[in-house]
Amino acid sequence: MRFLILGAGGIGSYFGARLINAGHDVIFVARGKHLDALQHNQLKLQHPEFCFSKKIISYSIDEIKKLNAHSFQAVLLTTKSTSTGTLSKHLQMWFGNEKKIPYIISLQNGVDNEEILSLVLNKKYIIAGLTRKIGAHIVSPAVINATGTAETILGSLEKTVENSSFLEEIKNIFNDAKIPTQISENINLELWKKLIINNGVNAICALLKKETGIIMHHEKLSKIVYGLMNETAIAASNKGIKISKKEIDDMYELITNFDSIKPSMLVDVENNRELELDEICNVVIENCEALGLDAPYTRTISTLLEYTYYKK
Repeated sequence: MRFLILGAGGIGSYFGARLINAGHDVIFVARGKHLDALQHNQLKLQHPEFCFSKKIISYSIDEIKKLNAHSFQAVLLTTKSTSTGTLSKHLQMWFGNEKKIPYIISLQNGVDNEEILSLVLNKKYIIAGLTRKIGAHIVSPAVINATGTAETILGSLEKTVENSSFLEEIKNIFNDAKIPTQISENINLELWKKLIINNGVNAICALLKKETGIIMHHEKLSKIVYGLMNETAIAASNKGIKISKKEIDDMYELITNFDSIKPSMLVDVENNRELELDEICNVVIENCEALGLDAPYTRTISTLLEYTYYKK
């Protein structure tokens, strides 16, 4: 299968390397010094169970117009959620007026990316997804460190015979590439469950500049994490999504026992990049407010991080 990886950061590079290693054709889209390094050097990825060092093909977002969009079967969207709206318009122009387009698979943080994409792209070709139990980051241009299994869950927004067939095919491709993947009939539930973990640890790790292992094994800080996770489950109920206490407890245990990693917001703080506060924290606050409730844990951590980071 031919893939375009739109966002060749840590996660995008990991997926791309795994797919190339499994024999698939992969083109990467990146930017800045990372793009320059990818165009002149090999992509190097180090994982405890997988090493990759090969010359790959990469372009900037403005250069993809040189490519035939319809030669691709799938576009993996692995950028920050803050860029989803802009990228959806790039894709719309790239696809042109064709009714059949490549499938767009979002593996981003947040719960609103797919709806943003569907504002300008055919909903039948949008696949919602998430990947968990993975830490992957650029340590220097064209050099990636990764750990974890990258367990992936995919689901369609609008189920058709055609996209159901594609989901089965992509599930098999990912599994063969050693990316453990399953299909969900309720992908919105899975997205909110991932947000429970993201809202639980992302912002607090960025605020304190500590990895997850330090936070989760600190008696008092770990209780704040649980409060953040519980508020996310309350917010999900505003969307008609019920998440039980057992499910919250299971996700709390998951992040407690997983390898200590730097969540994406901590990496963004370290590299002076825009934070996904709206997509991870504010979506929780807004949905709690819609229920007539506050989200004091999330509001406090988010406000302190925003003030500390943007008001220096």
